[in-house]
Amino acid sequence: MQAQMGIMKRTPLKNILLTLLVAFTATGVWAQADVESPYSMFGVGQLTSGSMNVRLKGMGGVGNAFHASGLINIGNPATLAKMDSLAFLFDAGVYFKTSSFSTSNRAEQGANASFDYVALAFGFADWWKTALGVQPFSTSGYKMVVEGYDTGMGDYHTVFKGSGGLNQVFWTNAFRIGKHFSLGVNAYYVFGDTRNITTIYPDSTYILGTRRGVDMMVSSFMFDYGLMYDTKVGSDMHLSVGLTYDQGIKLNGKQTLFIRSIMETMDTEIEYLIDTVYYSINDHAKLTMPQGFGFGFALQKNSKWTLGADFNWTQWSRFSREGYTEALKDSWRVAAGFEYIPTYSSVSNYFRRVHYRVGGYYENGCLYLNEHHINKVGITAGVSLPLPRSLSKVNLAVEVGQYGTKQDGLIQERYLKFDVGVSVFERWFMKRRYK
Repeated sequence: MQAQMGIMKRTPLKNILLTLLVAFTATGVWAQADVESPYSMFGVGQLTSGSMNVRLKGMGGVGNAFHASGLINIGNPATLAKMDSLAFLFDAGVYFKTSSFSTSNRAEQGANASFDYVALAFGFADWWKTALGVQPFSTSGYKMVVEGYDTGMGDYHTVFKGSGGLNQVFWTNAFRIGKHFSLGVNAYYVFGDTRNITTIYPDSTYILGTRRGVDMMVSSFMFDYGLMYDTKVGSDMHLSVGLTYDQGIKLNGKQTLFIRSIMETMDTEIEYLIDTVYYSINDHAKLTMPQGFGFGFALQKNSKWTLGADFNWTQWSRFSREGYTEALKDSWRVAAGFEYIPTYSSVSNYFRRVHYRVGGYYENGCLYLNEHHINKVGITAGVSLPLPRSLSKVNLAVEVGQYGTKQDGLIQERYLKFDVGVSVFERWFMKRRYK
């Protein structure tokens, strides 16, 4: 006689609540952006580029066609359709970054660290997978001092300061269509605020200083879409080709603007307000976000190695804030990466089960200043360390990169970035049999 028992393996409610608590706590930390880059004063700040997942960051940030049964990849939402139908996935990451900023005659150091993302994913059905999470959309953090001269004012200094950033909560849905195709959509709720303050300090004590502040709060939705084709090549290889489209959209927000006359020097932090020249609060504001396209492929030999490459293009020349365009150009990014697993099922040698990765990328940036594109280039490497008696892993990635140039009075950033993530893989829905 054979009996059958259906057992649903559930994650305890307290663990789910803890996951949500971590997500909202992380969001609160992101809202307090640290020093990031002087170039974050333009547009909506320093954009989050490349892949969200630490695993893919070690491969140059590829993601347009890369998929795996235990991977949350929202770079192309269609890739989520390939995740294990019985799995519950949880993924989170943090980073630490140290930078050297330099011009032709000066150099400074900076560092910051933060939560990077929190995400979970599971399947509603074999053909329908979903993911939820939160990550930064952009960060703004800078302070710069520029010397100047005016015939009516004499010598003066202008201080530019900015902080804050935008975050995004995402809901991803992926659908398998037939044997080879999958379709996906990301819905984002973008929120947060950026604060930009410009202060002019005359050297003369007989002339008042001027401070202008702009605080923009954003709360709106965005969408992007993905398509993937996956097929077998030979007896033990798979080829995946992915396409992505970012929908251009207007983000709604509110803006507070003030202009004040002050008495203060750069060396003090005490402001003596003399007069408010102009003040408006909660004015309606709009940001016109650009559309973008992406293409990529991934060639995988079963449980042995994967080679992937991406190309992404974004129409940043169409970006505008309240109808006013900025000095932005269309941008593009190329990336490539390689992953190698010596022996996926090895039981005698732990390091043969470790996933090893290398990669790199080049980004022709959207900023165009002093006749120069502000470009970015980086080399990456990473590993995934399997946890004992588990399909879960600790993911590590390191990136060495350069952003900008020292030519024509511009600023160059050279940085070293470390990413640490954990990916939890659990079985939720299982049927067990006994006799």
